[in-house]
Amino acid sequence: MFKQEFMFSPTPYRRKQVIAVSLLFVSSLSLILLESGVFLTGHESIRQVLIHGFEGGFVGGLCDWFAVWKTYNAIENDSLTVADEIGQWVASDLLDQNTLKEQINEVLDSPETNEQIYKLLDTYFDNRENTKKILENFWSKIENSVVEYIVNYNFSLGEMSLITNASRDQIITHTIKICVGDTLTKISEEEKFKEFIAKIINQQSVMTKFVTLFINIPNIIKQYGEKLKSGEGTFSENEQFLDEIVTIVSMSADKYILSWQSLSTEQKTVAVQALIAQLRETSLEIASKYILLHKNNIKASKTLRNYMPVREFFEFLEDKIDDQVSKFIGNKISERLKSQDPKDFRVNIEWKTRNILENIRINGTLLGFILGLVIAGIKITF
Repeated sequence: MFKQEFMFSPTPYRRKQVIAVSLLFVSSLSLILLESGVFLTGHESIRQVLIHGFEGGFVGGLCDWFAVWKTYNAIENDSLTVADEIGQWVASDLLDQNTLKEQINEVLDSPETNEQIYKLLDTYFDNRENTKKILENFWSKIENSVVEYIVNYNFSLGEMSLITNASRDQIITHTIKICVGDTLTKISEEEKFKEFIAKIINQQSVMTKFVTLFINIPNIIKQYGEKLKSGEGTFSENEQFLDEIVTIVSMSADKYILSWQSLSTEQKTVAVQALIAQLRETSLEIASKYILLHKNNIKASKTLRNYMPVREFFEFLEDKIDDQVSKFIGNKISERLKSQDPKDFRVNIEWKTRNILENIRINGTLLGFILGLVIAGIKITF
């Protein structure tokens, strides 16, 4: 540890480290010379005062040096614990849910933020090609975190109840059936669908094949789809069976979610990654067009709260922020810190903070020297 201390490596705190070590060296050398009687032998009172002063400076500087060294040594030895504590501190104090919501409101209500965002957009998002490149780079950095958040997100009882009620609402169910009807009408006319039906029939028994000779399945599906589109409620016997299946499917959104949540983490991760891979290119293209289209609208707004799309997005985020979000951020910070080698972890923190602690060492030496002089003066006086 002494070798590291006196090598004076090129660090951000080297200048103050040199001053602190120099003061410690001067105090120790002066104390030795004064105690040995080399100086001021004819002025005993002054010599004793200076001995007390340099003794106080030496002890103060040495103790502070040991405290600083021990602090960073403890960080290296207990790096996992320190990483956990930093993550918990961020989650509970620095970025708790109330702080995050306050920051969102500050962003929405600040004219300076609005101006800065427009300047940023005008500088970097000047055309579609550059805009898309920036968005691709940004997405590549957050994609893994987004996937992890989606995979680990669990719907609350309130959210499940809301989804259940919505899926069983007559208007919503009717709208879904209209969309399904339009889809079925289009599918029934495609050659691939007809080939698919024929393939299924060929795999059935001879009796089934014979019966299907008199049934035009694509036509039945098409007629049913057209009735769904028009909102007609009268169906044939075959169509009634299809309608019951569609109704059940339309009203089962909560069941889909429960099934999703019952999947293993690996299954959900693979599914989310596949979905994102399919949507990435289209989403980036849409986002690029959106940014360029609305850039001037942002400039015209005094604050982002006056710009509806941004306001709604941030208000949506604010509504979704709870203590789980803060814990997620804290856990990600802890995981990132834990991934570092303990020595690298110690060095990173030391480079960022030791410049301040070197001030403590310098002040400790000077304060010890002054207190030593004061104590010596009191002894002589009284």
